[in-house]
Amino acid sequence: MRAGSPFDQWPVQAFDERFGFGWFARPAAFVSHSVVPRGTIAAAEILQGWIDLVLRERADEISDAGGLFVFHDWRSSTGYDSDARRVYLERMRSRPRNYLRHSITCVRANPLFRMAIEAGNLVAALTARAKVELAGDPTLALALHRIRPPLSGEPFPGLAPR
Repeated sequence: MRAGSPFDQWPVQAFDERFGFGWFARPAAFVSHSVVPRGTIAAAEILQGWIDLVLRERADEISDAGGLFVFHDWRSSTGYDSDARRVYLERMRSRPRNYLRHSITCVRANPLFRMAIEAGNLVAALTARAKVELAGDPTLALALHRIRPPLSGEPFPGLAPR
């Protein structure tokens, strides 16, 4: 399976067919790209597991940057299971308050899904006390925040090289 634009040009670092792709990008950023139409418990656990690995393996770099920048491209998804939402939010709440410096989630113009993501973003903002926002165009949002892909051959933190 291939990532969609703009991630089709990024080297693959982490992939799981139950969710999609994950990268540790620069500067101190976790980037996800979903390829599934609906978020499940398995997808939430994969995604949050990758974030936990990054937080553990790159703690000093993330601390120096003022927290982790999290970028989700969920344009392929139109919703998620309520149990997946619970797992996702519980994992977020279990982290230290200062782990996140900024979060952006890209979604399509599905009003109900956008509203659900905004509710989750409110939890993130209150829990991590970081700026969270929705965006429509990942290319523009990545450029605006100067998020760059990992180098070719660079492994995902804590995972065996692909």
